[in-house]
Amino acid sequence: MIFTIDFWQIVFIAMISVFFVIKILRPVAIRINLVDSPDERKKHEGNIPLIGGVSVYIGLMIAMFSSYPFNENLSYLLTAASLILVVGIIDDLRNLGAWLRICVQVIACLIMIKGGGVYVSSLGSPFGSNEIALGIFSIPFTIFAVVGLVNAFNMSDGIDGLAGSLALVTIIGIVLFGAMSEKPLLFLLLAALAAALIPYLFANILSTKKVFLGDAGSTLIGFILAWVLVILSQNEEQSMVPTSVLWCVAFPVIDTFSVCCRRIHAGKSPLNADRKHFHHLLLDSGIAPKKSLLIILVFAVGLLSLGLLIQQFWPRASLSIFIATALIYLCWSSRFVEQTRRL
Repeated sequence: MIFTIDFWQIVFIAMISVFFVIKILRPVAIRINLVDSPDERKKHEGNIPLIGGVSVYIGLMIAMFSSYPFNENLSYLLTAASLILVVGIIDDLRNLGAWLRICVQVIACLIMIKGGGVYVSSLGSPFGSNEIALGIFSIPFTIFAVVGLVNAFNMSDGIDGLAGSLALVTIIGIVLFGAMSEKPLLFLLLAALAAALIPYLFANILSTKKVFLGDAGSTLIGFILAWVLVILSQNEEQSMVPTSVLWCVAFPVIDTFSVCCRRIHAGKSPLNADRKHFHHLLLDSGIAPKKSLLIILVFAVGLLSLGLLIQQFWPRASLSIFIATALIYLCWSSRFVEQTRRL
C-alpha cells in the first residue's frame, strides 16, 4: 500500500478534529446530562461524558468531506450511520428499549442493502466445495449479520478503551488479510476511522478527564465496520473471503455469542444486560481495568493471528476451526463464570 498525501491528510484531519471536538463537547455533555453514571453493573467513578462516539463521528465526517471523493455509496453510508448515531445519542440520554434500537438498526441495514446495494449474497466456499449462494436469504442474513456485529461491538464497550481497541484490531486484520490492495477509497475510510479513534482512546484511557463512547459510538463503529466488511467480501470484486471476515471480528463475535448462549440457557432474553462478558469476569476476579484490556487485546490479536495462519495454510478448514474455537471459548468462559461466582 502506497501512502499518498491523501492518506496523511485524512489521518491528520481526523485526529485533530476529534481532539478539538472532545474538548468542545465535554462541558456541553455535562451541562445537558449526557453522562454515564455508575450503578450495579457499571463500576466506574463519577459521571463520565458520553461524547466519544459523537466526537469520532464528527471527526470522521470532517476528514471524509475534506479528503474523500464523494459518491452515491458514501451518501447512503452517511445516512445510515447518522441514523445509528442519532438513536444512540437518544438511548444514551433516555435509555431506549433494546428492541426499539434493533428496529432502527434494521432500518439502517435496509438503507445499506436497498440504497447502497451492499449485502451478503454468498458465503463463499467455506469447506472447499461448491459456493454457498444465499439467494432469497441474502437480505435476512445480511440484517442478522450486521445487527449482530453492531451489538457485539456495543456489548464489548464495558471497560475503558475496549470497543475502540477492538475496532483497531479489526482494521489491522482487514489490512493484513490483503483486502485493501485494490480498494484505495475504502482504505482511506478505514484510515480515517482508525485516526479518529486514537484521540478518543487517549481521552478514555490516559486522560484524567475521561469520555466514553456511549451506545452512539459503539454502534456507529460496529455499523461502519460491518458495511466495509460486507463490501470487501462480496461480489466479483471481493478482496477477502467471507470466512476471513469472521477472524477480523473474532473476539467481539465469539464473546457475544457465548454471553447470549448463557443468557438463553438461563431462561433470559439474550438482550438482557448483565456482567457475564469476559471483561466483566476479569474485573470481578480482581484484575485491574488496564490489565484486563491488555489481556483481551492479546486474545483478540491471537484469534486474528490464528485466522491469518489458517487462511494462508489451510483455508478449507477456516470456518470449521472458527466454529470449534467459538464452542471451546463458550465452554471455557462458562466454567470461568462459575468459578467467579464462587469467589
